[in-house]
Amino acid sequence: MREYLLYIKVSGKAAQAHITPCFQVDQAFWQEREGAQLYVIGKSRSLALAFSLRGKLNEALGERTFTTGSIERLRSMACLYVREASLLYGKQAAGMAPIGENWFSFETVGEPGVISEADDSKWGRSAGSAEAVFSAWDELVDLKGESEKLLSLLGGRALLQEEISVFLAKKGWVSTFPEQALQWIVLSGKAERRPGIEWRVRKGWLRHRLEFQCGRCGSKQSIHLTRCHTCSQGCAYCTECLEMGRSKCCTPYYCVPAQHGGIGRSEAAYLAWQGQYSPMQKLAAEKARQFVASGRPGHTEFLLWAVCGAGKTELLFPSVAETLRSGGRVLIATPRKDVVLELAPRIAKVFPAAQVIAVHGSSAEKWEDSDITIATTHQVMRYYQRFPLVVLDEVDAFPYHNNPVLYHVVSRAVQLGGKTLYLSATPPRYLQKRLVPKSRSVRKWPFFLKKREHSPSKGASSERSSHTHVLLPGRYHGSPLPVPQVCTVNGLHQRLVSGRSVIELLDPLNASLSQGRQVFVFVPRVDQVPLMLQYLQKRLPDYAEFMAGVHAADEEREEKVRQFRAKKLLVMVTTTILERGVTIPRSDVIVIGTEAPVFDEASLVQIAGRVGRSADSPHGTVLFLEAYRTGASRAAIRQINRMNRLAASSEQEGETL
Repeated sequence: MREYLLYIKVSGKAAQAHITPCFQVDQAFWQEREGAQLYVIGKSRSLALAFSLRGKLNEALGERTFTTGSIERLRSMACLYVREASLLYGKQAAGMAPIGENWFSFETVGEPGVISEADDSKWGRSAGSAEAVFSAWDELVDLKGESEKLLSLLGGRALLQEEISVFLAKKGWVSTFPEQALQWIVLSGKAERRPGIEWRVRKGWLRHRLEFQCGRCGSKQSIHLTRCHTCSQGCAYCTECLEMGRSKCCTPYYCVPAQHGGIGRSEAAYLAWQGQYSPMQKLAAEKARQFVASGRPGHTEFLLWAVCGAGKTELLFPSVAETLRSGGRVLIATPRKDVVLELAPRIAKVFPAAQVIAVHGSSAEKWEDSDITIATTHQVMRYYQRFPLVVLDEVDAFPYHNNPVLYHVVSRAVQLGGKTLYLSATPPRYLQKRLVPKSRSVRKWPFFLKKREHSPSKGASSERSSHTHVLLPGRYHGSPLPVPQVCTVNGLHQRLVSGRSVIELLDPLNASLSQGRQVFVFVPRVDQVPLMLQYLQKRLPDYAEFMAGVHAADEEREEKVRQFRAKKLLVMVTTTILERGVTIPRSDVIVIGTEAPVFDEASLVQIAGRVGRSADSPHGTVLFLEAYRTGASRAAIRQINRMNRLAASSEQEGETL
């Protein structure tokens, strides 16, 4: 197990605490750069402890002038801090016992600037003087060269130590000084090393405690304390991002910003799309492109608010091309794997000269470089300040919506000074509040439209856009959004469970199927999927073999969706997992139990948006069945009607301009 040395670097009147797993590299680095003096404080096997101690010592160094007499004071302070942390950890890890005598161990060093021979074994000579370090000049030159190569590979990545090993193996990179090269990059300020789980002593009026936080995902609530046999210290790991690899107190986590803005290839900007925009689409796409091209200070976020079926993917093309043309890379992040798999071939087709990869949990491309990366939001955890443009699709969807962890990792993937473009048909309130100017908020539109419904004016178009947002209320084919029908059925669920006929469900479903249409049947819970499927197969036996059910945990999910797209299946009973990202021409929708909390206004708008998306079949049936009247279904209908009115108003404006 590696050990981490804590030392004080003194240059002139400035003193600062540092951590290193290979002290000789630090000696060579500081002697070459500043001729600084280094004073060793002590060492520990816990990176989290060393990290927390470094912060404590830097606070103390900032309060008074450093002298050689300060060393013993700092060592004593470190020992007291470690003793306190060990006691606090023991209280919070009630029921567990440390592997050693204490939860944390910290070994102080007797003489300033001296370390043990064991710590010096890699370089094979005394580390007590600069002359000894510089006698290995050839090794130092090799180390610098390897550091530069390593930096070029790791730029824009955020990886645990174990992930770096896997990543470099995939790249075929072999190093003589792997850990030393990483340390040189850290000392150069071109990378940051932190523990997978950080902690600090949180002092309060009643009690003190250790406060833990995952350095990778930022979670504070999903931290579990553990007896770690890797470091034999008090340790913890994060369950929030466990599927991405175990982030622990003793696991080094490296964040390496992309160098020179993460330069891509400008020739990748060639756009082979032959389609045409409607007037409203052209305006929205140009507004988004202007945002990407703008150098306006603080202008870093933009909301592209487009209704379901408005052609959001096509609206991105100018913005993506603008970024590629300037030599930048693009990340398109989406909450769901299904959307990644659908978007990747579409984007690759219209940008044939660009390298496009699809990154998800089972992807073989997660370690590859590309011009355009299409990834699930969880996989974005492995990127760090890499992309000049990050497009966040379906910002209101699970699991991204209301998830501070994913907010944290997606914002971290944007390079410094980069842009974030949000796409949504139903943007959450907090995003509207932040990016849609209050005077132009949708909440003002009913009054606004009432005044101008019969007398559209040129000034109305400005109400639908600003320097931070643009609204596209109409679909690309010009037809209005299908307005849902609501039917309240007394005893709905009891009748379904008992197998009795529900004509309000069966008649519309049978009518759709007899017209050669496919039907989504949405239910609120996973356990209702097989029950509803069995009910429909029994009641409509002629179509029984053309029905299937699907949910997020279904291992055959992708295959069933593929068969539904291919029209081998006509009825798909599903949870909200298919409320977005799936386009089936000539399809209808029936939602059963809209009173369930999972069917909120945004969800129902998205579900209704599955219908009428193709130009050859712009109309269809959307039916909400509910056991009792609900506000969500009415709110969804009001929003759809509002967008239809606004789209009609926009069309009239276009004719008069």
